[in-house]
Amino acid sequence: MSFIAIICGLKSEGAVVRAALSAAGVHADKFRLGVSGADAACAEDLARKACNAGAGAVLSVGVSGGLDPALRPGDLVIGETVISDNDGRHFDADLYLMRALATAIPAGAKTATLFGADTIIASAAHKSALFKNHGCVAVDMESHGAARAAQGAKVPFIAIRAIADPADRALPRAALGAVAPDGSTKIISTLIECAKRPAEFPELLQLGRDSDAALKTLRRDFGRLFAALLLSLDL
Repeated sequence: MSFIAIICGLKSEGAVVRAALSAAGVHADKFRLGVSGADAACAEDLARKACNAGAGAVLSVGVSGGLDPALRPGDLVIGETVISDNDGRHFDADLYLMRALATAIPAGAKTATLFGADTIIASAAHKSALFKNHGCVAVDMESHGAARAAQGAKVPFIAIRAIADPADRALPRAALGAVAPDGSTKIISTLIECAKRPAEFPELLQLGRDSDAALKTLRRDFGRLFAALLLSLDL
């Protein structure tokens, strides 16, 4: 039986995805979920293995950094194209999947181009440059890897992202090494780093609130979006 592969960067994203699908009544055999640890090479490997195992589609799902100043924490973005950081390649979302989502996308969601970064985009200036130079509205660290594997296997791909940190807000330095290779959050080491720079603590709290807003959006909307994809693929 075919299934949809879902690639997340963080364990927290994966937990929200599972909760959303459970609430929507989606049977566990309809999807396989992998967590890349916010690493494009790992995302590509996970997606490639899923395609080899018979995935009917590959989804990149999770939170993103905002590049478009108009986007705020919790806004939903459907990636029609992903631009890869390391080689500039463009990976287009499958048009059939895009049409399938059309009736399920909530009001206010944006369909636009995403940027797939190999390193953390931390500063507001860097975010602004990506928006101006590439027209990308959001950035994450795994969509381009998952898209590359899907394209290589000729399997439909689409990215569904929710905005966490907005374009005008830099990431606190204590958060830059917060993600472990397995996608978990290194809470203790992050707090230790923050203790070295106590002025960053309010920024870290704000980042947590922004991420919670993004995860809340995914929890609310992803089940309905996934159901539309299942119906279109007849899985």
